[in-house]
Amino acid sequence: MPLRKLWNSLRRQSVKTAEHAVRDSHVEHDIVKLEGAQSPSLVQQKLNRKAAKPRVSELCATLQKLAPETILEIGVGNGKQSEEFLTGLKDAGSSIRYFAIDQFELADGPLSLREFHQMLRNAGIRPQIFPEPVVSGLTRFLHTIGSADVVLLTEPIPSDEEKQIRSLLQRISNNRTRILSLNNEKWTPLSGGLHSNRRAA
Repeated sequence: MPLRKLWNSLRRQSVKTAEHAVRDSHVEHDIVKLEGAQSPSLVQQKLNRKAAKPRVSELCATLQKLAPETILEIGVGNGKQSEEFLTGLKDAGSSIRYFAIDQFELADGPLSLREFHQMLRNAGIRPQIFPEPVVSGLTRFLHTIGSADVVLLTEPIPSDEEKQIRSLLQRISNNRTRILSLNNEKWTPLSGGLHSNRRAA
């Protein structure tokens, strides 16, 4: 093969190789763009969608399954838990009558009666509160309201009042009443239960 033909042949091959390399680099660049980090606006949209989903607590989910019409909470602590599950039930469309027994500032509680009342009113919830000891509060609840579908005990029953409190809990119970007690941050049915001869509502 003449030298000129050999030179031209080699030159054409090097040009084609260079063209392929350029084309491949464009393809790789496009792949990197497709598989790279998402645009900030897309990431923000996903975060907004995630934030829009309301967090439902375990207690609120349990209450939604029980579908009570009347809830009695004994001891409200700092009120955050009450606000959380009541707001969750309200957002889910549940219509609840909520009652609470707590001595608040009278027993050096973390929350005053006024503060708790205002907290729930700001969330669109109208509570009925019995600011007194558990025994007298249960007695007044029995004589004015009658019964509750769910009773929430946030603190253990005092041993010196256990018999009296359990008797009152039995009297405010109806056929569908569930009494849940908070133990080690878990809600469980009241240990020991109540007597089986509950009165009907």
